[in-house]
Amino acid sequence: MIKRACQSGFTLIELLIAMAISAILAVGTFYLVQASRLTQDTLVVQNEYYSQLTRVVRTMVNDLHQWVPDRPVRDPFGDYQEAMLLDLDALYLTRNGWTLSRFVDMERSTLQRVSYQLAEQGSELCPEPNEGQQIQRSERYFCLIRSQRQHLDDDGRLEWQHQMMMRPVQSLQWQFFAEIEGQRSWLNTWPAEGLLNDDTVPRLLAVRFELQTGEDDSVSRTVRVPQSRQASEASDEN
Repeated sequence: MIKRACQSGFTLIELLIAMAISAILAVGTFYLVQASRLTQDTLVVQNEYYSQLTRVVRTMVNDLHQWVPDRPVRDPFGDYQEAMLLDLDALYLTRNGWTLSRFVDMERSTLQRVSYQLAEQGSELCPEPNEGQQIQRSERYFCLIRSQRQHLDDDGRLEWQHQMMMRPVQSLQWQFFAEIEGQRSWLNTWPAEGLLNDDTVPRLLAVRFELQTGEDDSVSRTVRVPQSRQASEASDEN
């Protein structure tokens, strides 16, 4: 009597189950890798955003720390402007500590006139981003612009050099903590015109700015500024 050899192997059902399990594992691995890459890209964007925000705040704080209160400047019409001036367009201030470059053969002062302003989206100072730099915002936004010029006094031929510090920005607000006739208070404008007598010398003590970014983050800093010699002497006399 002849015995048949036993044949071992997988049945069709077992193969289908194995293929289904492999497919589930492959899909799960794909989504896990994709989620990891998206998380990494998000972290990179957030790190770049907060690094940029840190640089912007540090630059603004340093400019206020290096303010020179006793150096007004002349405009193209020959009129004097205060060492710090806030108008409808920008905040202007004279700062010290402008480093001289050994690679540029030009004599100039270490004082510098700088300004901070918000430029509207689509303007010359805030052009529309490139296709690879699209900003996912439906409403209008602004760009924070820091401008500087080579010399303090303007004879009509000086041009501002502009630098885009950050985008998008929603708002930038300034406040000034000053002492006027022995009373200290926060002001929304500087110089404090309309609040002074002819013999009153205001004394600016600190400047506060609040920056509202396009990511709905609000950064506020209060910076103690150098004292004007004239204001300090008037305060000592009082």
